[in-house]
Amino acid sequence: MKTKHRSQKRRIGLEAGPSGKRAQPGVRSLATLENILRATRKLLADRDYATLSMRSLAAEAGVTAGAIYKHFPGKQALVDHVLQASLREFELELLQALRPLPPGSFERIIALGEAYIRFALERTEQYKILFMPRRPRPVRLDSLPGEAGFKLLRQCVAEAMQAGAIRRGDPDMAAFFLWSRVHGIVLLWMACDFNGCLPLKDEEITPAKLFELSRVFMWEGFKPSGAGAKDDS
Repeated sequence: MKTKHRSQKRRIGLEAGPSGKRAQPGVRSLATLENILRATRKLLADRDYATLSMRSLAAEAGVTAGAIYKHFPGKQALVDHVLQASLREFELELLQALRPLPPGSFERIIALGEAYIRFALERTEQYKILFMPRRPRPVRLDSLPGEAGFKLLRQCVAEAMQAGAIRRGDPDMAAFFLWSRVHGIVLLWMACDFNGCLPLKDEEITPAKLFELSRVFMWEGFKPSGAGAKDDS
């Protein structure tokens, strides 16, 4: 009878763990899911999408392929879930950066650039999944929620133009320029070591520092008509 009782407990997942406490099925399922998502983020950031398989994901997560299918019907559903979660984290980072700043201000545009860089450095895997994807073809921007932050940036640019904080023009092209600037800084910093090439003797060269020091050149291209040069370095 004792053997049968232990067998029943093992089947329903209530056997005692190393700590002597019984592991609840729901807790174990959540832990398994988190391991699967962590492994998917890591592999998506480092591998081509075509080489990604449920078997490689299972090996990285330390689970069976069957365990993944308990949470997701297939690879595409899992990848889509990770992509959407990364987008939500990214958008939250941007919104939090804007919260204390008044609409129409140039400072909101700067804050978005700083938040973009911060996300790239602190959540590098999610950043690579969103903006350095190893997919066979590009994803249409307008198919992504919030256009992956572009819609929010365009709104801030349009409001700044309306308020006279920056000169009027095409908000779409202005937003594209601003986005390509911070993205370029991040990619160059990831690919190149600028020590010895830039006049920063006693300061660490970081994307945030490069964004700050090159800001004056951006402002010269966006100052209102007739305004004097502004040194924002």
